[in-house]
Amino acid sequence: MPSIKKENVGEAVVYTLRNTKGNELKVTDLGARLVSMRFRDKNFANRFLFKDDAAAGLVFVDGGKDFSEIRWQGEETLEGMKFTATVGDKSATVIYSLSNDNEISIIYATEGVKDISTEIVFALPDADVRACQKGAAWEKASEEKIYPVTESAEVEMELGMFGYDPGCPIDYLNAGLKNAANLYSAEAEIDIIVYATQDEIHAAQVEGGIALHTSGSGKGQTVYMIKNRR
Repeated sequence: MPSIKKENVGEAVVYTLRNTKGNELKVTDLGARLVSMRFRDKNFANRFLFKDDAAAGLVFVDGGKDFSEIRWQGEETLEGMKFTATVGDKSATVIYSLSNDNEISIIYATEGVKDISTEIVFALPDADVRACQKGAAWEKASEEKIYPVTESAEVEMELGMFGYDPGCPIDYLNAGLKNAANLYSAEAEIDIIVYATQDEIHAAQVEGGIALHTSGSGKGQTVYMIKNRR
């Protein structure tokens, strides 16, 4: 379980999830969105992985922004931070976790809603993308491209990944997660492996980084595993 610090920033509340490696994920009750990710690279230098603006990590409910413009109810849980909100007859829940293996897990569920999705802009302007299909090549996603998610999750087990730590284990196989896409930044020497329950993932190069957008049904999970390239 990550440690969680709470602070007021203007009219919003920002929660900082910190794992034992000193990496931090910030989320806010305003739109239940991601704010920033501080990651210590292999040289132990701090690197902020999200684009530094209000659109760095958004949650879309039924494709709209009604939920992104209101404050959600925040609650600390064993997994991390849970946010819930209701607009009319629609309700949504988002749970953010940060494991000690530097996995960002986003679990979402809704009622009265057709679909819910997330979008993250990683501040890695040089990142190449590889769709997780057999034979897929690395490429720059200069324009929005939709990759079908076809490959089963194959996770190399590492000591501690599935230990008794509610904030650490993410059950890739039983949760139905599939390997959605891989990113690699040569400048940062960082790999980001994306797992998702959805059937497709959208990628596009944007100003300041690369945007990843998962689209799916009224419930699902996306996991971003961040690793230093050795």
